[in-house]
Amino acid sequence: MRNFRFNKIYVIESLDKDEQKTGKDLYDDILRWRQMSSDNKFTCEYKPINNKVEYETLIAHIEKECEKGIFPILHFEIHGLSNKSGLVLNNNETITYSKLTEDLSKINIKIGNNLFLTLAVCHGAYLLGAVKINKPAPFLGFIGSFETINNDDILYRYTGFYNEFLTSFDLSTSLKIFFEANHIDNNKFSFIDTEETFMTVYKNYIKENTSKKGIKKRIEDAILENNLTFKSRQEKRKFGRDFEKELNKTKQKYYSKHKDIFFMIKDFPENKERFKLARNYSEIINYN
Repeated sequence: MRNFRFNKIYVIESLDKDEQKTGKDLYDDILRWRQMSSDNKFTCEYKPINNKVEYETLIAHIEKECEKGIFPILHFEIHGLSNKSGLVLNNNETITYSKLTEDLSKINIKIGNNLFLTLAVCHGAYLLGAVKINKPAPFLGFIGSFETINNDDILYRYTGFYNEFLTSFDLSTSLKIFFEANHIDNNKFSFIDTEETFMTVYKNYIKENTSKKGIKKRIEDAILENNLTFKSRQEKRKFGRDFEKELNKTKQKYYSKHKDIFFMIKDFPENKERFKLARNYSEIINYN
């Protein structure tokens, strides 16, 4: 992953009253002590939330902090919905991953794609599926799981990760410690960066929109949106063929446009060199 800046860690927790507060434990036992031993090179803050109003207030606060020079890491200790569509707060209100990625994008664009996430959330990695190619990236990278996870494993892994990272500031070594912390379930978590996210999401976009089925749908949508009528089937088929030809001509144009939006090139031109990006649309097709 590209180098990134941070100077604050927010621990965002919403767990039931009778549950172990693993986020508070992480803050009390590791984060605040590492802050003190670093001579306050970074700060840490524990932020429990109980409902969507408090969530919205916190997101707005973090946005404003970023405008004042804060580069945050966000650590989430919240339950994931069993249908893998988002988060569930301790009052049973939900935040969809679509909503979360939208909010994270607002934060991330303030800091030039430097937002790093650590997710102690069941099915938290399904956040990836809500990312949009025509919006600024919601994160630089994240640690998360596509599976159900347990408290002991969460706390053990993130204790090792943050203990190392806030001492050495070496992300590669810290990730190695995180993934090797539990040899029994060492494949439960994933680390996904912004470049991999863009390539994966864009390839899925291509499959959905440039397959025969996808092209047919786009042709029908264009006909409906423009209230087009045809004198014959032949005329309609010709429109479809011409539409597909124009679509093929614009693939590179729209790829470049989406890439620039996602990586915030207009506001942060240095990101063009900072990230390893496919220059051509055709490179996406062969991405694994």
